[in-house]
Amino acid sequence: MATRSGSGREGTRVAQPEHALEVDYSEVEGRTYGCIDNCALCCLCQPELLPDEERSFRQDPVRREGVADRHISQEVTGAAIKLRGAHGSCYFLRDRRCQIYDSRPHFCRSFPINVFVGWRVQPNANLSCRGVGLPGEDLKVLSESILRGLGERKLSDEAREAGKVFADFVRNTRATWGAQSFSSVRAAARALEDDFVDELGLSRILTYAEHGRTRQNAPPADIAKLARRAEPEADVTARALIDGTELFDLPDLSLLPIYIDDKLTWRIFKLVGNEILGYVLSEDGSTSESSRTDPADVDLLPFTPSGKEAFRAYMRTVNSRDCFLGHAAYLCDTDGYEYNFAQVYLGAIANNALDLWWRSSFLALLAGKEQLGAEEVREGVVFFDMDLLDLPTIGAFI
Repeated sequence: MATRSGSGREGTRVAQPEHALEVDYSEVEGRTYGCIDNCALCCLCQPELLPDEERSFRQDPVRREGVADRHISQEVTGAAIKLRGAHGSCYFLRDRRCQIYDSRPHFCRSFPINVFVGWRVQPNANLSCRGVGLPGEDLKVLSESILRGLGERKLSDEAREAGKVFADFVRNTRATWGAQSFSSVRAAARALEDDFVDELGLSRILTYAEHGRTRQNAPPADIAKLARRAEPEADVTARALIDGTELFDLPDLSLLPIYIDDKLTWRIFKLVGNEILGYVLSEDGSTSESSRTDPADVDLLPFTPSGKEAFRAYMRTVNSRDCFLGHAAYLCDTDGYEYNFAQVYLGAIANNALDLWWRSSFLALLAGKEQLGAEEVREGVVFFDMDLLDLPTIGAFI
């Protein structure tokens, strides 16, 4: 299946020469964006170069010096922009100012919008960007402009190919008696949203994902009931600790999750021995140690009422993203369709809820907090969302 580069509302249909292409703007509708001076999060995301961009960069005596033949991610093919010091900022960033702003690549221009193409087109907002939600540009208007720039033919061609991949996935689940409609798994996840902020609830969902038995095309209410009735065998605390430490146990600093704190300091964390070392990252890739944490000290902190609502609201966003549904489909395919798609989908969303809960608790611990309110959950989302949007998926980001 092709990998890499629904919504609760009906998608908008845009007239095409051959057929109507569905575009779902629900995630960006009503959102605004204001670029924060001196942030430069987007300059820490190594952009791929489209073929015409690569030709243009290589022909320019200044810009060609910043072209890398390979991306830091092995899943991305083709040329990209170099990182300074192998894991610092974009090659063209100086004092947090882009030196080629007027000729920056497509993926830089479209930030903080990620355009995903599956059976339809869906713009997503990168919520790791602190500018999302600030007064400024209308994200739906920005998304419409990006889609116009891509062009009707490219969108239609990409949607046609991605639609075939999703159709193949549906046929495979039916052939293995594990099919569920996309709307039913999403409805089941919505019914379980209170369980995502409860350790016992998460344990039941994760146990159901691994050991449940679900008939094909089950109604959402039946799926949710099976998850809630599962014996809570999964040790959520132990899983959170293991997953949290593995998050920072990577050999290359360029692969570590980046977190820009509320003072706009670039931070990365790496597991060294039995400690998580925090570093401040500079443009040139140099680092200075800023914290040391024993992973065993990171408990899943309790939520305040506002924290629970902020967490549930974010999980509703995740549940509406076609790229996340494509990620669950990717996992199902990777496992050889051994599990019912409802179990794979709910297991994936529960695991990501646990990841977010742990990251929020980790940052709160560093800040001396003892519970997760809306502000602490927001910090967790800032630390988490970029990685979630980078999960392997069927379909494509363009």
